[in-house]
Amino acid sequence: MQVRIHNLSHDPCAVRIPASKSLSHRALIAASLADGVSHLSDLAENRDTEATAAAIQLLGATIIKESSGSYEIHGINDLSAYEGSVIDCGESGSTLRFLIPLFSLTGKKAVFTGHGKLMERPMQVYEQLFHDQGLYFEQKDGLLTVEGALKPGTYSIRGDVSSQFISGLLMAMPLADGTTTLQILPPYESKSYVGLTEDVLEQAGIQIEDHGNEIIIRGNQHYQPLNMRIDGDDSQAVFFLSLACTGNKTIEVQGMRHDSRQGDHAVIELLKHMGEQIEETDTGYRAVPDHLQSAIMNLEDCPDLGPMLFALASQAEGETVFVHAERLRMKESDRIACMEEELRKLGCTITSEGGTVKVQGPTRIKGNVTVDGHNDHRIVMALSILAAAAEEPVTITGAEAINKSYPGFFEDLKTLNVEVEQL
Repeated sequence: MQVRIHNLSHDPCAVRIPASKSLSHRALIAASLADGVSHLSDLAENRDTEATAAAIQLLGATIIKESSGSYEIHGINDLSAYEGSVIDCGESGSTLRFLIPLFSLTGKKAVFTGHGKLMERPMQVYEQLFHDQGLYFEQKDGLLTVEGALKPGTYSIRGDVSSQFISGLLMAMPLADGTTTLQILPPYESKSYVGLTEDVLEQAGIQIEDHGNEIIIRGNQHYQPLNMRIDGDDSQAVFFLSLACTGNKTIEVQGMRHDSRQGDHAVIELLKHMGEQIEETDTGYRAVPDHLQSAIMNLEDCPDLGPMLFALASQAEGETVFVHAERLRMKESDRIACMEEELRKLGCTITSEGGTVKVQGPTRIKGNVTVDGHNDHRIVMALSILAAAAEEPVTITGAEAINKSYPGFFEDLKTLNVEVEQL
């Protein structure tokens, strides 16, 4: 799908962000493991969460949609219902990494598959754990196969690859027959996402002892049913908060908690650091267009903000430097390389070396240009927002990638007086 983006007016407007994808994955898994009936409301509805819901039902859970975003979930008594079906994780890294330890506890051969570049993403953390315990682990020809139950014990886990490995073990090992200790090797990045997992587990009655770089998980625990409303997704708020400056309009972003523990809530302070005016409202935040200044930004704990912040930095005065962005190279695409390629088409000056990215601004954005979304939802959305700064329309190919996390993105963009024409 191709879309053409053009900013229509500078009138003030408001938008409500969708539910948190990160929290939705975790709540779905916890509710499905509870012996009883759970109720989840405002659940994110996108391809990634659909992949998690489909996968967890292979363990015997029943998921009933009551209305938009509201679900009744009948959990499982044990892990014996799994019959060996192939687990299709779509393009969701969270689904794959969260569920590998859990399916291993069935003791049966479990085969995972996926689409896009999912099966190329690094899995060495789990591979090493399985091999250390003499269990089967093979990643080959677009499939990942495990067999044998992970045993409780002391695990050393790299903290600089992905927190999803830690969260996967946190959700599975309470069901193991014994205590597991996770020793997180520094640097410990994306720690806030581990905190989100622990919050959901606590609500489901699971006890975790977090001592910083050491986490103790007692075995033989039982998940309790959840009644949970999912918070808004701070990783999606960055697009609309940034549009205030790229589109020169005041925007109220609703559905954000001021005390959110999501790592991407850092967007508020990062944007303020660039000089954007952001005010608290009863339902979220209001962003007011202002003159942006360059800054040094650390993406260690909030890498998903990177694509939009790279684009926004092109409108700031001076050179903005992003550090600790290495993990952006291991997402749905190499988000650093892809954003470099597309921003240059729009006339921006951007360079990178490893996990350091430098953007020079302010840049006058070229119109009547076609850019590529690289089958990456966050790149499509970032380019769409920056297109609002162009004097002439910008065309984006591969725009259907938004369905991975935010199917309603373009409809919401229209409510903010941005023209979105499907070609």
